[in-house]
Amino acid sequence: MKKITFSFPAVIMISLGIQLFGLIRSLLLARDFGAYFTLDAFYLANVFTISIFSIISSAITTIIIPELNSDNDDKIKKKYITSYLTTITGISITLSVVLFIFLALGRNIVAPQFSSEVQVLFVLITLLLLISQQFRIQASFSVAFFQNEGHYIIPRFMDLIPASLPVIYLLFVHKSNIIVLSVITAISYVMETIILNKIQNRVNSNYAPTFSVIFDDKLKEMLKRTVPIFLSSAIFQVQILISNYFAGTFGQGYITLLSNTNQIMGIFQSLFILNLVNMIYPRLVREIRENLGIGLKKMVNYITVTNLIVIILVWGYIAVGHDLVQLLFVRGKFTLSNAEIVYNFSLILGIALPFTVIRDYHYRLYYSLGNTKKPMINSIQTVVFNLITLIIGSFVLHSYIIVVAPALGTLWSCINIVIKARNDKMRTNIWKIVNRYILCNIFGFSMYILITKINFSSTNLILNITVNTLIGAVYVVGILGTCVLLKKSWRAVKIVVSNKVKTYFD
Repeated sequence: MKKITFSFPAVIMISLGIQLFGLIRSLLLARDFGAYFTLDAFYLANVFTISIFSIISSAITTIIIPELNSDNDDKIKKKYITSYLTTITGISITLSVVLFIFLALGRNIVAPQFSSEVQVLFVLITLLLLISQQFRIQASFSVAFFQNEGHYIIPRFMDLIPASLPVIYLLFVHKSNIIVLSVITAISYVMETIILNKIQNRVNSNYAPTFSVIFDDKLKEMLKRTVPIFLSSAIFQVQILISNYFAGTFGQGYITLLSNTNQIMGIFQSLFILNLVNMIYPRLVREIRENLGIGLKKMVNYITVTNLIVIILVWGYIAVGHDLVQLLFVRGKFTLSNAEIVYNFSLILGIALPFTVIRDYHYRLYYSLGNTKKPMINSIQTVVFNLITLIIGSFVLHSYIIVVAPALGTLWSCINIVIKARNDKMRTNIWKIVNRYILCNIFGFSMYILITKINFSSTNLILNITVNTLIGAVYVVGILGTCVLLKKSWRAVKIVVSNKVKTYFD
């Protein structure tokens, strides 16, 4: 756990850097190309390639980590892992060829708004990115390997390559070219894979990348576990489409408001929840497989630590969120009243984040045991629940239902997967989780009260956010530091008393 504690701040800083590069890239592209079809072609090609392959990458990581912790020796593990990665690569190449042919022949259907010249540009960019994304399959294995070995910073640091190289190009050329940018983006993914593999080979050469396939029961079993993860991710995308559709029915601008809300909450989820859960996942796999009972107790502690961070951040957002939303979005035709709606939407989704944590850890519990079907079924049931809530709730809550429904859906899916786990004789101490959840909220609320009581306010939004965040951070560090010191002191007192008692009876 020490490795995670020391690595987590570095991972967060690197993740922030990646997001910053993404923001700079968007600003530079907007500067060079504006809101024209050339840039639309680049973004659409990214949606069809990078977004899809991100699902494949996450599925590979989820499946591979439990296999790396199996009882088999490295030679046996390498054989079936190599077969799995080779098969996934073959499937990926086949799907890529089919997708490319479909987009090339059906470009008038996919992008009818583009001119013929821009359509050709779109197909060419898609081809470049499709080729580069094949390398991410091996990169995904390297990420799983490093996470399993406790090297959390290396794979995240390598993500800076595809994030930074396009930005460097855009910064240092007088007139950028969208094809050159696409080539550099493609090369950056290849570079990332090559460097990851070289570092991986230095750590452990037993898993050097090779290509071979042995169609045995083990390979079939791994592929069967992969399919539900693909389906779960696809279902999640359907849920996003449904929410955006309903947002559009409430009038002009609500899709944008929901998109801005999801951007803010996405920072919470991608920076903190996903990073921390993914870092703990390999450790959880080992503990669950060694001893299920002890592993479940440890999982309660992991949920507590993750929720402590998330709940503190949510209460911090409640305190400084108005200024943050105003700073990020209020310009041009985006008004203060729009910002108020985004803030309120964000609060509703933020309240549900701790339940996301509990649910995601229970998903990892099933993944640790090789069961990917139960989380998939839970995801399907959640989408159905959200759809019913959206339809019924729209008559009562109007536009707010587009965030209330997923928030309630998160709570429902959390309760549902916990019940499923308990029925499958994987009982976590739910009362301990609930009690700690309440304590964390009391702690977060006290920080919120302190920030609002001091009430630092100026005309400079950045200064407001910085000072109020520092007030909250100092308070949190002070309280947690005091608790750690008191715990150490109590342990020391117990040891002294225990020694004196032993001496007395001796």
